Amino acid sequence: MNNNDRKMQADRILYEFGLLKKLEEIGNAHIVGSYRMDMMAWNDLDIDIENNAMSLGKLYELSAFITNTFHPLWYEAKEETDAAGKKVWFHGFETVITGELWNIDLWFFDKTAISEAERYCDRIVQNTTQLQKQRIMDIKTGLIQKGMYSYQQYTSIDVYKAVMEKGVKNLDEFLTF
Repeated sequence: MNNNDRKMQADRILYEFGLLKKLEEIGNAHIVGSYRMDMMAWNDLDIDIENNAMSLGKLYELSAFITNTFHPLWYEAKEETDAAGKKVWFHGFETVITGELWNIDLWFFDKTAISEAERYCDRIVQNTTQLQKQRIMDIKTGLIQKGMYSYQQYTSIDVYKAVMEKGVKNLDEFLTF
């Protein structure tokens, strides 16, 4: 599956299954990550939601919507305090609702944190040539195939930095870098 196919499947999750509509009932939702950057190498959707109106009750309500709509194989929802002392909320789940496994991360942040994430994504897009974009996608795909694309090993940020800042051209160079 390529980037365009993944974005079409992500759109089904967002619109056909109503995730974006549900999130907009709670706050202003911002799609970030590889969807925003048009570099989806795997089935992963990251959405930041302004948390001004979030509450424990809404966390439970969203949890019910997610479990009833997406029947997740894995699900986590929590309220926590970040390093700056701000309250944040997280919902993460995996589902096969589109016929393939999808990982979906929902973060409830303040507008400043979300704006920073959007600026980061936009800088990547603006500063990436078509060749670099293809190299990023190829390296991500290779890492996924080797089971090495995760929070414990290599992340998208690692790949972006290697390609854009160090000139890494392929997976072998990335792994030796």
